[in-house]
Amino acid sequence: MVMEKRIIIVMLILFPTFLYSQESSVLKLSIKDAQNYAIENNKSLRNVRTDAAISKQQTWQAISQGLPQVSATLDYTNFFNYEIEFGMGGGTTPVIDYTLLDAGDLQILSFLQQSLGSGPTTITMKNSSTAKLQLSQLIFSGQYIAGIQLSKIGQILADKNIEKSEIDIRESVISTYYLSLLTQESINIIRANIDNLEQTLLQTEALLQVGMIEPTDADQIKMSITMLENAERSLLRNAELNKNIMRFQLGLDNDVEIELTESFDDVMDLTDLSNLLIDEFDLSQNITIQMIEAQEVMTEKLLDLEKWSYAPTLVGVYNFNQKIITTDFDMNPKNLVSLNLSAPIFSSGMRRANVEQKKLELYKVQNTKEIVTDQLMMQEKQLQYNLKSSMEQYESQKENVDLAKRIYSNTELKFRQGVASSFDLIQANGSLLEAENNYISACMEMLQAKLQYDKLYSKI
Repeated sequence: MVMEKRIIIVMLILFPTFLYSQESSVLKLSIKDAQNYAIENNKSLRNVRTDAAISKQQTWQAISQGLPQVSATLDYTNFFNYEIEFGMGGGTTPVIDYTLLDAGDLQILSFLQQSLGSGPTTITMKNSSTAKLQLSQLIFSGQYIAGIQLSKIGQILADKNIEKSEIDIRESVISTYYLSLLTQESINIIRANIDNLEQTLLQTEALLQVGMIEPTDADQIKMSITMLENAERSLLRNAELNKNIMRFQLGLDNDVEIELTESFDDVMDLTDLSNLLIDEFDLSQNITIQMIEAQEVMTEKLLDLEKWSYAPTLVGVYNFNQKIITTDFDMNPKNLVSLNLSAPIFSSGMRRANVEQKKLELYKVQNTKEIVTDQLMMQEKQLQYNLKSSMEQYESQKENVDLAKRIYSNTELKFRQGVASSFDLIQANGSLLEAENNYISACMEMLQAKLQYDKLYSKI
């Protein structure tokens, strides 16, 4: 009995967790939720952010090259009691013409004779060990200054690349979301048509039993139902494909179920077309132009970097040597300060060629900027045209659907009364399906046109 109570308690604890795990496998997303989730979890976007982080580290690397550099070394040398012999040894004493020596030469000669004596002198090399601390500081370098500016521009360009990638991801997610909704709406339309035809088929079979219609009338309706069912199955596969695409965009595993919380009608109702085509196109807000402008500034800094290659570089160095084990013969000073000035003199035209190359690259970037500006202005006009046309097409197809529904209802009523044939009913149903498909296509075309328009105006 006690054991049963324990099992019940454990089940009560685990059962809510089980329910939560089952519910958590279904990810419910609105359009805005899907965009935000993709921004946080898209795998391609992670690489773009990693590139920006690498660029930030490269900026610090460029800056640190001009900051104080400190290094320390510790060395130990064992001479194994090596002996150095000074003096004449057993050789012949050289003949010296003292008349050719001045006072300084005589003083040096006297010092050597006193130090070395008449015979050889031996010095034993003792082991040595030195701890060395070196501090170096770049005092002036034009290339260093230009390099820092270049790395900072590179960081700005990397951040802009993140922004552009996020815009592209948002656009892709919205487009896939729209496509999923429109596919589901097409499925709903086909299912509604199948239901209508099935109801008509039941009535047709009843009329067939009493001999009021021909068997071919029922067969034609059955054939139409079969064709619609095939189309429904194809759309269901497309709907799953759209879900797989969205899973990839959101960085989800394939087994995560996605539920779209917004419907086709919600999207169409929330699509505000009244304020479109009235805003002025601000080219400076376009991310593509911003990236090209950053590229232009970066190329200018590269040109400055090459120009500074003509300038000298000055480096200061301070060395501190602490003798741990010294020898009798040690000429290394304890403190040492040095300045190193490096000035380029002649490079056979290499530096000039590099400068000219960067000038040409800068001209190319500036020319590309003009080309992209013209393309964006032309694209803005084209998108306005596309949006206007798609809006007109949308309104026209919407009216056609209403008209096709009325025609089908009248034809269905006449068919039940025996006035219209099954061919007329099937033809009216086909016209209704065509009108509804055209309406779905017009909706998708309008939504895509608006999406491209919003992207150009940086409204995504």
